[in-house]
Amino acid sequence: MRTLEEDLLKMDSLHGDELDAHLYEMKALYTKPEEKEAIRKYLDKTLATIANNVESISNRLTIREQMNEIIDLIPVSYIAKNYFGKSRAWLYQRINGYKVRGHVYTLNEKELEIFNRALKDIGNKIGSLSVG
Repeated sequence: MRTLEEDLLKMDSLHGDELDAHLYEMKALYTKPEEKEAIRKYLDKTLATIANNVESISNRLTIREQMNEIIDLIPVSYIAKNYFGKSRAWLYQRINGYKVRGHVYTLNEKELEIFNRALKDIGNKIGSLSVG
């Protein structure tokens, strides 16, 4: 006998018409208020995850697009090591929004502040430099 938990987990692997059919089956099978509430909570959680992924992708594109013209000028290794204590690869993963172990990573708000501070610091150092 199948369970509500199994049916909820099965939804993750279905798409299109298969998902629609599965949801209709679940609607007919699970009629108790607590079952309907469990389904609603699961769908809400899934939608929240999708919304977070969309926001992450949007941020990733924004960061990369903003830096597109000057990415080769930025000392990414220096910033990664001196401002984050991380590797160049770590910072590039976040700037480009690469997928790592199934999760797309970007710079969070705190990391964005650090990155922006690093860019300003480097800009000030370069701006005050004069070779004689």
